[in-house]
This record gives sequence, C-alpha cells and structure tokens, in this order.
Amino acid sequence: MLRYLSTVVLCCCFASISQAQDSLSVNSLGIKERMDISRTFRNTLYESPALRPFQYQQSLTPIELSYFSDNKDQYTLQRGSGEQGFRFNTESYQKEAFPNITLWGKASYESKKIHDLKFNETSDFEVVFPYLTADSVGGDLNTELYQFSGGMAKEIGKWVIGGEAGYRANLSHRKVDPRPENNSSNLHVGLGASYQILPQYMLSANLGYQFYKQRNKLTFLRELGKPPVYYMNGLGAYNKLLSGLSSESDAILYEMNGFDGKISFLPKADYGLFIEAGLSQKNGSRKLAVSRSNANDWTDQIISGKIGYLHKAKDWKYGGNASMELQTRKGVESLFHNDGSSLGLVKISEISSYRYYHFSYHLEAIVGKEDWTIKPYADFTQFKEQYVNPFREQLADRLNIGVEGQYLWDLKSGLFGISLNLQKQKLLNSRSQFNGIKQGTGIADMLQQNYNYLTAEPFSIGARARYDFVAAKQIKPFVQAEALSATEIKQKYYSLTIGLMF
Repeated sequence: MLRYLSTVVLCCCFASISQAQDSLSVNSLGIKERMDISRTFRNTLYESPALRPFQYQQSLTPIELSYFSDNKDQYTLQRGSGEQGFRFNTESYQKEAFPNITLWGKASYESKKIHDLKFNETSDFEVVFPYLTADSVGGDLNTELYQFSGGMAKEIGKWVIGGEAGYRANLSHRKVDPRPENNSSNLHVGLGASYQILPQYMLSANLGYQFYKQRNKLTFLRELGKPPVYYMNGLGAYNKLLSGLSSESDAILYEMNGFDGKISFLPKADYGLFIEAGLSQKNGSRKLAVSRSNANDWTDQIISGKIGYLHKAKDWKYGGNASMELQTRKGVESLFHNDGSSLGLVKISEISSYRYYHFSYHLEAIVGKEDWTIKPYADFTQFKEQYVNPFREQLADRLNIGVEGQYLWDLKSGLFGISLNLQKQKLLNSRSQFNGIKQGTGIADMLQQNYNYLTAEPFSIGARARYDFVAAKQIKPFVQAEALSATEIKQKYYSLTIGLMF
C-alpha cells in the first residue's frame, strides 16, 4: 500500500514539473480556485475519487512549511490548552496528467507539542473517546504525524472511474511520568464511479473503507507517588475493578473499522446545483491486558447531507448552501469477574452505558465579484452526552453567527489575498448533572471545567493574508500568515507558512 501511495505522489510531482509555467498568470487561476471562499463549499463536494477531474480547472503543486501556535485559557482538559509545532506539506493535483487521467497525491509530516493534557493518555481523541486511559497528572505530549495519500481517476466516455488510498500514522510520547507510548495507524481506501446523466451534470456514487489501530501503553519510572490510572467509560465514569493503582504496563489495544458512502448530483462546471447525501458507519473496540475479552465496544454513525447553488451573471457571483451532519456514538461496557485464573478477568455481562449526540446544521449565503466575496453564515449545534449508571449528562444548544469577507488583488508582482472572519457564539440551552462522583479524584473539577468550555460564548476574529510572486524562472514562492483571537476562552492562534508552487 505504501509503495502504491509513493508511486502516485511521485507521478504527480513529475507531471507538475513537466507542466510548470514560467509566469504566475496561469498559476494565479489555480490559486484563486483554491483560495476563493465562494468555492469552499463546492470544492469539498468534489473530493470523492470519481469527481476529482471536475474539482479544479488548473493543475497545481504547492510545497510548504508552516509554524503554528494555539493557546486557550479555557479548554477541555482531555484535549489540552493548545498546541505548537511545525508542519511540512505537499499536495499535488494534476488534471490531464495523461490522456483522460487525473492524478492527485499528498504527503505531510507534523511535529507538535500538545499542552496541558489531563485525564487523557491516549492519542486520537476524536477516534476513541470516551474510552481513554487517564490519570490526574498528565502534562504536555509530544506528537509526530505522518500522512500519505493518492489517487487516480479515468474518464471513459460519459463515465469516470476513480480510486484512492491514504495512510496516517501518529506517534506520541512523554519523557516524564506518566509516560505514554502511543502508536496508531489509520488506513483508508475508496472507490467511486460517476456518470454524465445530463449535458452538464454528473451522478456519482462512492464507497470507502477505513481501518484504525492504536497501541496505548502507560508506564511510570517512579513508583512512589504514582497516581491512580483510570480506564474511562464516559463522563468521568470508570470500572473500579479494572482501574486503580495497578502495576500493569502492558499495551491497551484499540481497533476500529467501518464503511462510508456518498451519492452526489453535481455540475461538471463551477456553477449550478449541488446535492450530496452521505453515511458513515464505524465499529470500535478497546481491549485491556488483564482480559481476553473487549472492555468496550462502540458504534459511531454519521449521517450527512448538503445542498447548494452557485451562479454567475455577468461579473457577479452569488449563491447559498445548507448542510447538516448528525453524529451518534453508542458505547457498550463489559462487566468482569476475577476468579483468580491465570487467564485474566472473565467477562460475565455487558451494559449499554454511553450515548453521545452531536447534530450540526450550517447555512451560508455568497455574494461578490471576481476580486471580492462576502459570506454571511450561521451554525446551529445540538450537543448531548450521557452516561447511564450513575446517571450523568451534559447538553448544550449553541448558535454561531458570523460573516467572512475576502479580497484578492492581481498585482504586477504577483497575487495578494486577504480575508477576515467575525463570529459570535450564543448559548441557547444548557444543562448538566454529574452524579456519583468520588471526591478527591479531581474528576468533578474535570467535568465542571469541560462543561464551562462547552457553554462558553466567545466572540472571535480571524484573519488570513497570502502573497504569491515570481522570484525567478519556474520559482514561484508564497508566504501566508493567519491569526485568530477569541474572547471568554481567551484563545490566541497564529501561523506562518512559506512555500513554493509548481
């Protein structure tokens, strides 16, 4: 698989070099296709392999290096207060690299430090929550991320057949107690086909498969003062038989696999009606060293839908879109008996103990001309998390209202773009109930701090500026700066990126 991905990425790079242009004028069209905020919604719909030939009109290969820093005073403890590090990324899209063939590939490396993690010694929070290995000490976590992906689409008459594959690895560790050693891998493959059912419209169906695995190990070099280790089951709940002052240092194994699919009705050109419906279904498990049976099993389902319209009349562009994503995660907790057997704990029963609902709805409008765009938008989010016995719950209904604006200047020396994003979050409804918490563990404070962050109402201002220019023949550098500031949670984010384009 890695050999296949490497071949696709190399083919993209060679194709991009052979097709490179001497001036920025041609490449600026490709930059605008990717930077223009009026196209953001449209471009994401064409990420399915059978629709890639219609995603962009211009081939482009950026190579970039970024430094980033993010920090919040109010945050979710299991995700940390922020992160800081470097990222190298190259991503190539080659239209008609060979007759009727579109190639794309991506390779990236990221080295960062996640700050102030607590009650979470497990990597990839979004994948495995709420089933975390936890302690009350925590600390900063050093993380390295590797990613490779690539694909190819072939046009055959009115048909397009496409395929892609991607691999992502995460290596995380800490050099002081507690010392997690986490290795995770995520493999994804996808296939799709689209057919031209109308002169300017395509009907597409795509199917993907994902397999995830993590080896999570936590050790202590100093036994004196060692904190209790908890194997969390949701909202601070844990199995007392499995958790505590255990000397076990064997690895915990997480596995997850599942399918996702999409059906789309989209225009071949930049403008028209866009419709997409998707379903993702995944199943995960956690197995502890002290038992042959899974300690937890969970299912994660996401139902999504998108609809939008983009039109151009003379030199004006306008449109709008709506989307939704309904995520439901349900977890099962195993109950064990210790009969003194050398084979470990014996599973005697299981209970369905955890529920997580995250429903989000997005609406935006677009108006502008070739060099400027204004995009007002609104997001409504319904969040609910529950644990059955003892009963614990937190929920919040939130509304985000914002407006984003962008201006692009075509200069003699290059292309300059700037955007500004203003957003206000408003809490419409909230409730929490945390029963049966053992005092002195710090879990009550963790739940309260997480709830405070969930119900915060920050006002944020984000800005981005980018300048592309020609330094010499075939050398087209660019520099990009981003910054964001948010009240109440007191977030400060900034990044600086430099790169070259082919």
